[in-house]
Formats: sequence, structure tokens, C-alpha cells
Amino acid sequence: MRIRFLLAALTASVGAAFADVRVDARSSIVIDPSEPAALRRAAADLASDMSKVFGAAPSMASSRNSAKASVVHVCLSASPCNAVRPGGTEVLAIRAVPGGVMLTGSDLRGAIYAVYEFSRRFLGVDPFYYWNDHEPARTNLVRIPAGTSIQDGPPRFRYRGWFINDEDLFTGWKPDPASGFSLKLWDRIFETLLRVKGNMIVPGTFLFPDEPQVAAASERGLIITQHHIEVVGLNTYRWPEDIPYSFLSRPDLLKNAWRASVRGYKPQQEVIWTVGYRGRHDRAFWEDDASGDKSERGRAEVIQRAIQAEMEIVRAERRNPAFLMNAWDEAVPLVRKGYLKIPGGVTLVWPDNGHGIIRDDGALAKGEGVYYHTAMHNFMANQLTEMVPLARIQRELGRAVRVGATEYLLVNVSDIRPVVMTTEATMELAWNADEWVKQDGAASRAFLARWTRSEFGERASAALVDYYNAYFAAPGRYGAAEDRTFSDCAYNTLARHILTKLLTGKTEKPEGGMPVEDYRAFAERLRKIAAEAEPRWTAARALAGRASKLIAPDRKPFFQSHVLTQLDVHEYGNRALLRIAEAYLAGSPEERKRQVAAAIADLERILASYQASEYGKWAGYYRGELFANVRLTHRMAQAYAGVLDGKPIPAGLPIQARTPDPYPTIKAYQGARRTPTAP
Repeated sequence: MRIRFLLAALTASVGAAFADVRVDARSSIVIDPSEPAALRRAAADLASDMSKVFGAAPSMASSRNSAKASVVHVCLSASPCNAVRPGGTEVLAIRAVPGGVMLTGSDLRGAIYAVYEFSRRFLGVDPFYYWNDHEPARTNLVRIPAGTSIQDGPPRFRYRGWFINDEDLFTGWKPDPASGFSLKLWDRIFETLLRVKGNMIVPGTFLFPDEPQVAAASERGLIITQHHIEVVGLNTYRWPEDIPYSFLSRPDLLKNAWRASVRGYKPQQEVIWTVGYRGRHDRAFWEDDASGDKSERGRAEVIQRAIQAEMEIVRAERRNPAFLMNAWDEAVPLVRKGYLKIPGGVTLVWPDNGHGIIRDDGALAKGEGVYYHTAMHNFMANQLTEMVPLARIQRELGRAVRVGATEYLLVNVSDIRPVVMTTEATMELAWNADEWVKQDGAASRAFLARWTRSEFGERASAALVDYYNAYFAAPGRYGAAEDRTFSDCAYNTLARHILTKLLTGKTEKPEGGMPVEDYRAFAERLRKIAAEAEPRWTAARALAGRASKLIAPDRKPFFQSHVLTQLDVHEYGNRALLRIAEAYLAGSPEERKRQVAAAIADLERILASYQASEYGKWAGYYRGELFANVRLTHRMAQAYAGVLDGKPIPAGLPIQARTPDPYPTIKAYQGARRTPTAP
């Protein structure tokens, strides 16, 4: 039976033996040197938390005898925890004991979670403090009531974690020649994930298994997993250009490469192995290899043969491996129609559509899992802002829980900071879905009220609930489905569609299923959608203004980054798209000039808002923004303004709707390294 944050008195005889535990600046953290390194890292984070709260760092001791005042025991296998550890998997326990408090767990991660839960519950440390600039309040001491016994777990989703994907902001902000971006930043990510009781991570896109951030994640106690492109960790982005990538014509090459990839992980690392077969660059394999049976059944059989080969390779190298198959994109219809049959021992993971709607069509079943996005770059979705409504998260993941599809939940969080609210909600549900599983929507509403109160204060909470409700309802709608809404990627991609047409006469591939056979009708449709959305964004702006007067001074910076800057991205992005559509439809050069100048001003407002969010430690956070690529939209608009004034198009300017591939920049740290094709 699950015990949920039970605060209970111990027996009267024991409870009378000691008083409330006082933890303050004189307290010591006691952890035996023999405890796992990952637990000792968590204890070091606890020391940092206590230093912030009490104004002085606690002493670290290896035993109770060398400690002074009250003690915080952090332990797993050493005394005194070895005799009182709870049962189960990843169960945490916090217990008051004579002279101190004991933080332990049923296993390593359970004990780690106990440390961070103690910080959250008793020290007031926000798990996302690094990302939302929320430092704990200072105090002289905290009291842990005598008899406190808190036990929590096991989690609802067995595996819960993040995919750090399309990491342009991180790479531009904290570049590192060995790991893409700073290992210190990677460690902040691992710490936050553990604070919200996650247990696995995909530490970046297009990785080699031996990269330093992979090792660092394991050292923190996290499980490594892989995303849908990189089966068994194979870095397809770095596949040698002069070697065929084909399981049909050269299965020996693929098998050797898969074997080399598996051997690239350290034997002691926990890994959940992704299996499947896709093309080199996030596409169906038949786009790289047109040979073979072109029927759906024939293509599914190729994927199944590849899965069997991968499983045999992994099983030859590892004992009792765990497997999953992420049915991303082209695999979904093959699974739905029964052509692609998932082997026993492999967890089928259903993806969402990038907008928080799971693509199972009602087929989710017990023992399966979900790949979910709180951030997404697909040329239409949200990579820079929150845009997955909390009610949708509750509905979609709630139905996964109700049918028992709780083996695996991988959340694509991209660069984390823009999506802290929805990511926190998703991880709360992943750990304890008891309230979220209800179908009345109350849990998502309660979370929003609680989150706004925690992050912005009691006075501002109600106003911000109104704001976020308006914000999620404001975007322009280009279809009847709930997810057919414009977001930060859409404004820029679609504006560049029009600018490309104006600059070159070229009509590019449509996005989001929007037809462009008649380009004037296309532009008129975009104008209409953006114009209809504009008053909704104006109303959201008014609500943000009302809330801004109620924000405490120390929370103003986060209000800027999470409310005002994200609002600017949408309101001015929508308006810039509207103006560029108006420019295309204008009847005179003078009107085109006026509309393009207005669009340029709106895009500059977004860039200025980026800067307003780059305060303190966030200096330069947006300098590497390459996916939505507001700067490219701005440059193209300026180029067209110049053309209207008789100037040539600047040399070297990319003129295209879709942003140029950011991965040569993001993966530049890998240099000339290529994926090995020999074991």
C-alpha cells in the first residue's frame, strides 16, 4: 500500500524519549565515506541548501561521534539507516530520531530523494530554484516534530526523466569544447531532475556514449536512456558520409556500429536501451534507403528484424537489459495497424504529437509508456515558451495512468528554463498521480494556483491564474483540433515563408498541413488568424499588467522571464506575422514599407525582451537561439525593407522558411569525430 507523506507519531514511549529536532547553523550532516558517491553528492547539495537557509555552512562529519549539536543522518547501507530502511523501489524515508533526523530510502535513489524532499519540505528549497531564481527564505532554525515519520513511494511511473533536446540556448549560453555546454550546467540539470524525483535522462542530442555528460549523469545516480533517433545510443548524425547507412543492403555495418555503440557505455552504467530502426536524421529509414519492399507491412518487417538484431547484441554484452521502442512518427501507424509487432521484453512507448496529445488513438495499454513534450521544435510548436495547457497534461497522462501505461515517461524539456511550470507539473504527476488521474481537471487547476502562489506570492496568485488561463487560450488557431495553434516557432517559420516569397518568388513546403497552392489565399489566411488572435493577446497583456503590480520585488526578475518575455514572444511574434502578411497583400509599395517597418519593430521588441531576461547569471542565455530564430526573421524583414528601397539583398543571408540546421553549431564540439562502424 502506498504511503503518501504520512506524518505520524511514533509510540508514546518512544515519542516521550526525545523532543522536537532543531536543525540550524550548528547542525552537522553525517554521512559515512563508504556510502555511494551519488548519495554523497546529494548530501553536498543539502549542505548548500542549509547554508542558504541558515547563513552558514553546516559541518560535514563521518560519524555521530564527531558531529556537534543536532545531526542530519544521510545514509543507505551504513549505520543507523541499514536497520530501518523501507521496502520497495525508490521509496524515501525521513524520520526524526533522538538528536537529529534520518534521511534514507529503500535503495540509492530512494535515499537521494529523501535528501531533496527534506530540503523541499523543511528548508523550503524549491526543486527548480536554479531555473526560477527562487532562493529559500532565511531563518535561524527549523523544527522537525518529535515522532516525524515520512515515507513516500514507490513512484507511479517506473522510469521518469528528461530529454535535453535541441539544446541551442544552453550551447550558446555556456559553451564547452568537450560536452557541448558546461559540465557545471549539466550538473545543475541532473540535480534538478533528482530533486523532482526523476531517475533517467537522455543527456543531449546526437551523442557518443563516452561523452563526459553521459558519465556525469551516471555518477549522479541517474539511468541513461536514448531517444528515438539513436537506437542503442548510435550517433546517426555523425555517421560517415562515405559509408552506406542501410540495414537492407549492409546489415553487417549496422550491426557492427550498434555493437560498438553498446560497448561505448561503461559496464557499471545503468542503461535503458532504445531499439528500432530509423533514418539518419530524424526520419523514416526508407528516406535514406529506397530499396526493399515499399509496403507498410514490408517496412515494418525491416524494423522488426533490426530490433531483434539490436536485442541480441545488447544481451550478449549486458545481463538482464531493459528495452523500449519509441514509436515516433512513421512507426505509429505501423503499430496501430498491427504490422509492427513489439517483441516480448520491449516496452512500447507511444509519442505525443509535439503538442502534448498522445498519438495512440486510444490504444494505450498496461505496461507501455509515453514520450511527451513540454517543449518542441517542429517549425510550429513551442521551443521558447510554455504552450502545453496543464489541463491537457492531466487529461493525456492521466489516461495513461488509468490504463497502467506507466512503465516509462520521457519528457522532452529542450532548454528547461522556458518550460519550468509544465515540466514541474509533469514530474509531479509522474511520481504521484493520485489526484492527477481524476478526470475533473481539478488537479491541473490546483497545481496552477499552487505554483503561482509559490513562485509569485499569495497576493499575485489569483491574477496570474487569470493570466495563464487567458495566455493558453490566446494563440491564433489554424484548425479545429485543439493543438492547431500558433506558437513561437510558427510565427517565425510562417513569416519567413512570406518573406522568402517576397524576396525570391519561391514558394516553400507548407507547415502544419496549411495549403499554399494559392499564395494570396495563404497570406490572407495567415492575416485572418493573426488578426483574430491579436485582441486575445491584448487581453492577456492587460492581465499581466494587473498581476505585475502585485509581484514582490525579489520575484520581479522571474516574472520578467516567465511571464513578460514569453508574452512578448507571442504577442509581438503574432503581430509581426500579421504585418508581414499585410505587406504581401498590400496594394502599394508605400503600404508594404509601412507594414514591414512595423514588423521589424515588433521583432526588435522580442529581441529586447530576450535581453531583459538575461539578468544576472542568465547573461547571454538567448544568444544561441537558433530554432525559432527570431534574428533570422528580423534579418529577412530588414532585407525586404532594403529591397523596397532599391537595395540589394545582403550577401550570405539565408533566405528560407525553415531555420538553417542548427546542429553544425550545437555539435561543433564533436569536431571531425565519426560514428565507428567496427565493434
